[in-house]
Amino acid sequence: MRISPLSDVLGAEITDLDLTRPIKKPDENLIKQALLDHHVIVIRDQRLTPVEQVQFSNRFGTLEVPANIQHTTQESEHVMILSNEIRPDGTAVGVVDGGDFWHSDSSHIRVPSKITILQSVKNPVRGGDTEFCNMQAVYRALPDELKQQIDGKYGIHHVSKVRNKRVTISPDRPGAKEFYQKQSNERPEVIQPLVLKHPETGRKALYCSPRFTVGIVGMKDDEADPILDQLFSYITDKKRPYHYRHKYKNNDLVLWDNRSLCHRAVGGYGLPDIRRMHRTVIGGDAPYSSAAA
Repeated sequence: MRISPLSDVLGAEITDLDLTRPIKKPDENLIKQALLDHHVIVIRDQRLTPVEQVQFSNRFGTLEVPANIQHTTQESEHVMILSNEIRPDGTAVGVVDGGDFWHSDSSHIRVPSKITILQSVKNPVRGGDTEFCNMQAVYRALPDELKQQIDGKYGIHHVSKVRNKRVTISPDRPGAKEFYQKQSNERPEVIQPLVLKHPETGRKALYCSPRFTVGIVGMKDDEADPILDQLFSYITDKKRPYHYRHKYKNNDLVLWDNRSLCHRAVGGYGLPDIRRMHRTVIGGDAPYSSAAA
């Protein structure tokens, strides 16, 4: 097994490893440490079935059951399909617009996910990349005055796009407007710290995103928006030196640490070209905040 950096900012690739065979404990420990050190790891040349992906994912903790249960594989309810495939009856095979804005997975639930694992099943001819932003590096780069403004503050997170003026609803996802309106009516707001201390490494990271963070606790929108816009500029401005863009190779297995990163699906493809990914998500161990929304 070899581990090689993918960039100076974040990311490493692992080669000469077959995850369909039993993993030795020293190799498992190396994988876990590489994820903490590099935030994103890409294990090349893996052909995992959904059941094998679940078995590997279980080594990192308890798996979440996706909210979009209708878009999981037949083999396992823990494996969600991300795909632009549409059936003849007009229904979607998988989640069509998953990850289309910068975010950290599951920050909109009280105990956010810690790790996401994505198996590349089918890559489009063009497009389909994922961009990552190192939120620990972003926090270190913030001006002292801005750090003082957000220290001890909490962001308000919500899953519904209807609640968020910074995002749009994809016209390519059947029933999307109804889906997000239902979420708006039924899902609660969640409070998360704007500065997150990593539970394992102790490193601080900015913890907010244009996709899920819709306000700041104790502030009106006209107070909170300028602060959030300034924070989000570090994530969305790709001229800043905190980003890595992953171009998938066939059979890549990509793992990332949601406590250290934001990410987004770049897009750039469309039918009849198909992109299909299988996703498993490792649930967090404890909430980051004891505060209630």
